[in-house]
Amino acid sequence: MKILVVDDIEQNRLMLFKLLSRKAHQILFAENGLEAIEQFNHEQPDLVLMDIMMPVMDGFEATAKIRALNIDKWVPILILSAVDGEDNVVKGLEAGADDYLPKPINPAILYAKLTSIERSIEMQNSIIEGKRQLQAYQDQNEVEQRFAQTIFDRLIHQNDLQDPQLNYWLLPARRFSGDLVCVKRISPDRLYFMLADSTGHGLAAALPTIIVNQVFQGMTKKRLLVSCIAREINNRLKKELPAGHFVALALGMVDNRNQWIEIWNGGLPDQWALDLQGIPIRAFKSQHTFAGVLDNDEFDDGTEIWQWQQACELFFYSDGLVDIEDPLSECSGHDWLLKTLKQSTSRERIQAIQAQLSDYMQKNEIHDDISCLSIQCR
Repeated sequence: MKILVVDDIEQNRLMLFKLLSRKAHQILFAENGLEAIEQFNHEQPDLVLMDIMMPVMDGFEATAKIRALNIDKWVPILILSAVDGEDNVVKGLEAGADDYLPKPINPAILYAKLTSIERSIEMQNSIIEGKRQLQAYQDQNEVEQRFAQTIFDRLIHQNDLQDPQLNYWLLPARRFSGDLVCVKRISPDRLYFMLADSTGHGLAAALPTIIVNQVFQGMTKKRLLVSCIAREINNRLKKELPAGHFVALALGMVDNRNQWIEIWNGGLPDQWALDLQGIPIRAFKSQHTFAGVLDNDEFDDGTEIWQWQQACELFFYSDGLVDIEDPLSECSGHDWLLKTLKQSTSRERIQAIQAQLSDYMQKNEIHDDISCLSIQCR
């Protein structure tokens, strides 16, 4: 160990030098408290042996000032003094010392304390090294996460989500979202839409949405049937994802001229058509299992077609919007969602949902990705 000996008497310093040299310690010296602080800052010792009564600055003040320094490791300080009395022991410990040795020094006790301190320092160094390695891992992980986020955003950012006919909200529980909202307009009167919810959270949940997005973008450009798109998404996910990973999704097309919607819902909650007062007039129930579960010959690509007779709003959402894990919160369950939809006006319903959840999220952490999509039908 590197040990700083602080004593104004040369004979005492020489005696400690002889005792400590026998154990192959590196010895530093200071003759008063002020020199001790300077040596401490410059040499960063592992241990300080501090006399109490010294000129310029005594050991109590020097100990307190050393403890006030901003250092990233614990350095034990042992008070050494011929001054008797419990008051001095208490005063030294209150100043920041860790232990007390009276003079004359008993070599056996000194060596025993040094051995104990060495064990503590070794443990501390092990913790510091573990912390350093963890920080290095976290820094590297942050770089990789940012890189992955950039690539992910570029792969996903091929949407017509600024379309004036719609509004949406996507809130990841972590950096990466396992929810995905996609829209592709193919004519002034027709657009494809999709809301997907991948199992899990974070990057593991986000990666399958890249596959889903690629299939959606590629097949909607070719204006293929909704049923064909659903089947291809299922086949790709089944082929490329490991077992236990799948995607719930609502996929469809809106035809404004003929006033109909075609939808395939596999694994999502009931998706709704709302009247202008926010009251559900049609529920599009999940009639299929999740995409990525069944083989091609078992998969059902049948869609539901519904024609609206009056102006309405299509509202799609993932289960993260209603599965908030707080039974005491008002923002929980379908009843809360239906109430919020009814109390807000058309085109402002998603903003109303965000406002309702903002207070909750200031005090609570969400555990699932949240997504919703609103499409105006006139």
